[in-house]
Amino acid sequence: MLDKNPVEPRSEIDSRHYKTFMYQPTDRVPDIEFSYWSQTLRRWVGEGMDVGVAIDDPTFHEKVHEYFGYDNLNHHHIGCRVQMDPLFEEAVIERKERSVISRNSGGVTAEYFEDSRQESSIPHYLEFPVKSPADWPDMKRRFNSGDADRARPAEEIDALREACGAGKMIFMFIYGPYGALRDWMGFENLSTTFYDYPEMVHDMVDTWTQLLVSQIEQIPEDLFVDEVMIWEDMACKNGPFVSPSMFREFIQPCYHAFMTALKKRGCVLATVDCDGDPHDLVANWLEEGVNIMFPLEIAAGVDVYAWREEFGLEMRLRGGVDKRALIEGGKAIDAELERLKPLLEQGGFVPHLDHLVPPDVSFKNYLSYLKKKRKLIGKK
Repeated sequence: MLDKNPVEPRSEIDSRHYKTFMYQPTDRVPDIEFSYWSQTLRRWVGEGMDVGVAIDDPTFHEKVHEYFGYDNLNHHHIGCRVQMDPLFEEAVIERKERSVISRNSGGVTAEYFEDSRQESSIPHYLEFPVKSPADWPDMKRRFNSGDADRARPAEEIDALREACGAGKMIFMFIYGPYGALRDWMGFENLSTTFYDYPEMVHDMVDTWTQLLVSQIEQIPEDLFVDEVMIWEDMACKNGPFVSPSMFREFIQPCYHAFMTALKKRGCVLATVDCDGDPHDLVANWLEEGVNIMFPLEIAAGVDVYAWREEFGLEMRLRGGVDKRALIEGGKAIDAELERLKPLLEQGGFVPHLDHLVPPDVSFKNYLSYLKKKRKLIGKK
């Protein structure tokens, strides 16, 4: 169990996001959304969405955000230098009529179908760089926490100090330990490696832990990181990819280490981005201070009311609007938003779609949803 936060929450932060999740008075919850599949945006352009630039313009997604008029959270972001270094050499291995087999800079060999790099079709993964303990040393050397290029420059710390002084909310993104290992090994191989080579799994997690903690500890303790978001897709409709006991043994020590370091820098909010139904791991996350669950996929069986009943107000919620209601539109959207009204009144909940907007949602239905959701949250 993580000890009580040694730093008091900051009262000077004027952020709807922060105040909502800290259960502080605010005029309304923030108006934010997840994102969209590429095909969805192409459909909407064809249905009349005009953001002023072409869809292949590098500013297109920024213009889409402005077009829909979402809230600008105005947070200060500070990153972590945890990238692979050196990268693998990219190579095209085979060209087929409708696909290409290639190795990317992460060392993963996959078959890409037609325009899958730009669209949402999933590559066929063929080989990952770590298959057994013999492959691990070569990968491990690429994540050395002591590499000079992982040092935070003085100007970054100066900018952080200025943002803290201005009362801005400080936000950090972290790539979770399970996600890192899955990138190195692939889902199937990693799943068996927990049993076949447990010591290697511990070493892989320790390596990632050292890298994350070294990045956090470069931030002076008199500065703040108010919220961290952890990308950790480790569940599907049938539940998590590891059991709570396996999470506790292999993965949770990493969370304990980096959350302890973050708490010393005032971190009071931690969001885990996990698709599917991760219910069985929520208690583990809460133990370490990870207290915002996102995106709450309804189609995967997530029951936000049952979760709130079980875990209480310590667990905050973000997402939870069933995207399938937007396919039907009309009364289906009304019913879905009405379903969430009591949860909104409880607090600690920011409603938005429970994943990327799929391409079978029309532009008209999405605009209707935004109008109705904004009425629900009181945005004028």
